[in-house]
Amino acid sequence: VQDETSMKEQWFTAMIERVRKVTHIAPADESGKIIGESISQEGVIKIPSKRDLGLCAGVTSAPYRTTTEVYPDSANATPEQCNLAQVACIEGALDYILEHEVHGDVNGNGNDAAVAASETTTTA
Repeated sequence: VQDETSMKEQWFTAMIERVRKVTHIAPADESGKIIGESISQEGVIKIPSKRDLGLCAGVTSAPYRTTTEVYPDSANATPEQCNLAQVACIEGALDYILEHEVHGDVNGNGNDAAVAASETTTTA
């Protein structure tokens, strides 16, 4: 889940690409939406405000925040794959932060990773 105030597109891409190695990415429906919400990229819903849906990412203003969900109710994924996908998502997120904030400092803002946070919800 990405809200309009968290414009970290490449961070979300890093998470999706890591999850893709473990299981499929939820496809958009015929309307181009997932669970009735618009998407910002494959597998990522975009909400207008971090508090609109009452998701975990809405409790913080950290520069890196999201709610991740991998459901074991898909015929294409086992509960074990869902658990592994949650781990892969977190690893992808942290690897991105390490590469771009800690080691790379691409924003020129100093070491933002010291205050970065990722909120995740596991529903497996």
